[in-house]
Amino acid sequence: MRPDSDACLKLILPRALEEQVVEFLLHRPQLAGAFVACAVDGHGSSRFMVSAGEEVRGRTERVKIEILTREDMARELVQELRALLPDTNVSYWITAVLAAGSFS
Repeated sequence: MRPDSDACLKLILPRALEEQVVEFLLHRPQLAGAFVACAVDGHGSSRFMVSAGEEVRGRTERVKIEILTREDMARELVQELRALLPDTNVSYWITAVLAAGSFS
C-alpha cells in the first residue's frame, strides 16, 4: 500500500492469467506496490463460462487482485494491462479509498 493511496484497483481475471498478471504487477512496484490476490467464483453471464462444468455449476473460477494505489497510477495500470492482455475476459473497476493504514 502506498502512503498516498486514494484508489483501489480491482481486477477479476481467469485463473489461467494469474501468474502473468502477478509477474506484470511485481515488475511495476512504482505503480502497483503491494497487492493481494485470492480465488473467487464469478457468477452471471454464461458467455464467460469456459467449460461445460462451469456452465452446469453456474459459476466460473476467477482470481481477484486488489491494489491500493493512486487513481492516476491505477488508470495507467489498466492501460498497460489492456495492451498486454487484449480480448482476455479481464474485468476491472477503480474505487475511491476514504482511509487506509495499518495497525503496526
